[in-house]
This record gives sequence, structure tokens and C-alpha cells, in this order.
Amino acid sequence: MFESYLPTRIVFGVGAIEKLPKLVTNLGKKTMIVTGRKSTKVTGLLDRVKAMLEKVGIEVLVFDKVQPNPISDHVDEAAKIAIEQNVEFIIGLGGGSAIDSAKAVAIAAAMKDSFWNYTNAGGNKKPDKALPVIAIPTTHGTGTEADPFAVITNPRTKEKVGIGYDVIFPKISIVDPSLMTTLPKDQTAYTSMDAFYHSLEAFLNIDANPYSDLLAIDSMKRIVSFLMRAYVNGEDIEARTNLAWASTEAGITETLTGVIANHAIEHGLSGFNEQLPHGLGLCITGPYLLEYMFEECKERLAVLTKHVFNIDEFNVNKAARLFIEKLYEFQDLFNLNEKLSKFGFKEQDLPEIAKVAYRIMKGVVVKSPKKLEEKDLVEIMKKAL
Repeated sequence: MFESYLPTRIVFGVGAIEKLPKLVTNLGKKTMIVTGRKSTKVTGLLDRVKAMLEKVGIEVLVFDKVQPNPISDHVDEAAKIAIEQNVEFIIGLGGGSAIDSAKAVAIAAAMKDSFWNYTNAGGNKKPDKALPVIAIPTTHGTGTEADPFAVITNPRTKEKVGIGYDVIFPKISIVDPSLMTTLPKDQTAYTSMDAFYHSLEAFLNIDANPYSDLLAIDSMKRIVSFLMRAYVNGEDIEARTNLAWASTEAGITETLTGVIANHAIEHGLSGFNEQLPHGLGLCITGPYLLEYMFEECKERLAVLTKHVFNIDEFNVNKAARLFIEKLYEFQDLFNLNEKLSKFGFKEQDLPEIAKVAYRIMKGVVVKSPKKLEEKDLVEIMKKAL
């Protein structure tokens, strides 16, 4: 038994951004664009979106303090402005950090409350409403345009928490691959592999189902097929389009099932060190997790060897080992097989990181095919150190 619920209107394709004014005119006359500090300004996209909205009579406020691994302080600051200025809908413009922040602002503004109260690390309240959210991703990684999730860090406690509420499904998501051609090489790799691990973890999730499997396999196959092309030539619009769709597919499959322990581990790590890019962190620990729970997931990995890497191997053990080997090789093409020690992590840090990760993200850890405890997360991180 499984459920499928995706109330988001997804407008996908090159040039989709031009549909924005018509899509939002019935949502109100005042909006807040939540974005990062630099990229959408440098590319001119922020000014372009503002001009499009103002042309149809929509007043635009801009909150541009979002940082990688966004923090709850900024969410509350933006929500306060939105309340005071009677903002009617929120636009998340940028990567996952911007769109996740927009979702969090939408809750805090509608509920007139501190965002952290709606996390399992804070008050554990449940929001019954949120301002409408429009998602305009400029990266092909998080899948947040197609899911009800957001990940925010409390800078004081170093807790990086994921929330998931139906009220923050984006009302409309505009996925335009032409907005992604300016992504630098490192971000092209990091974000694509974030999508890859969303799909891989959803495929291995104990709640996986035929619908999520189809999307997950197709997503991973597109990333393996097109990431190098986009990495070498950022203007390759066919490659960007395939990666953008792979990310959206990954968001849908993540909504249908969810991720597993690898995301919990990475949230723990980057909660303690925001300099660790999320997609890179997943790549560092992901293969070690697969090896750690090999016996429990080898049959599923064997399927992926055939369908993602196009290799026929009929011995299940050999096929599963081959998948991990090929994953290492693929990541190595983009310098993604780093060690945690490069980012300053030390072995004595790992028990505390595991403790926080397990407490905050136990809900996804228990969806892994192998029963994992805090001590197991420590062992996996040790191997990646």
C-alpha cells in the first residue's frame, strides 16, 4: 500500500520562466522574493523576475540574506517583514537553500510564530496553514520544487532539521533549465549528486514502491548520462534539461518514499560544519553506507547496476559490488571522493555528530534497509574520515 499526493503545479521546460506573471496574478498584489546573497543578482535573474512581476502590478519585496545551509534566524527575520508588510505569497528564487527558506518563511509568516517551534527539535507544533509558495529553482539538485520538505539549521544548537508539511508543497514550481546554465562546475556536480542520492536512497527505502522506483531509476540514469556533458559545457541545454528533470523526478520520488540514513549523517555533519557542501557530503559517506548495509540491500543494488550503469551481471553479489565500484568511479570523475578530515572533522567529534543526527533525523534512519543505531552512524563516518 502506498499513497501519491503532489498538489504542486509543475511548469517545466526551457523558457518556462516567461509564464510567471500569468501564473501568479491571482495570488495577490504583494510578494516577497527569498533568495541568496549573490548568484541571482550576478546573473541578472533577480532583476528580471522583479521586472516581470512589477509589470503586472505586483509589489515586490526582496529578502536576500539566505546562505548555504540556511539558518532559522534569517527565516524569522524574513517572516517578521512579511507579516509587517502584509505579503500575500512567497517566491523562492535560487537553489535549495532559497526555496527551503521560502517554505519556512511561509509557515512562520502565516502562523505568526517563530519557525523553530515547527520542528521536532523545537516546539514540535504542526502548522495548519502557510502562505502560498512559488518555487523557481536555479540548480538541478534538491527536488524541493516537488516536495513538502525544507531543511533549516539552528545556528546555536547546530541542529540541521528537516521538516515536512503538506501546507508547504509549492503551489507552483517553474523549472526552467535555461536558468541553470550559469551553475559553476562544482555546483553542477554537487547539486546533481544531491538528486542522485535522493533517488538512490528512495529506491533503497523500505517504503519504496513501483511508482517511486520508476522515477528513481530514471533520475539516476539521466544523471549518469548527462552530468559530464553539463560539467564540461555549462551551456549544453540538452544536458541541463535532463539534469533538471532528474532533479524534479528525485523530488517526487522523495515525496513518495523518503531518504534514508545517508541524509541523516550528512545533516549531522554539515550542521556542525556549514563549509561542507550538502551534495559533496552525501558522496563522501554514501558508498560507505552501502557497504555497511550490503547484505540488506544487495538485491536492490544489483537492479541498479543493470538499469543505471547498463551492465549485465547475473550474480547478485557481484552485481551489487559492481554498483558500488561504479559509483566510486563516477564520483571520482568530479573529485567527489573526498575525506571528512579535509573539512576539519576529527574522530572525537563523531559521537556527538551521530547523537544529534540520530535524534533529529531518526525518522529517516529507521527507513534504511538495515537497522541502524547511533553507534552505526559513528562507524560509517569513521570509514569516511
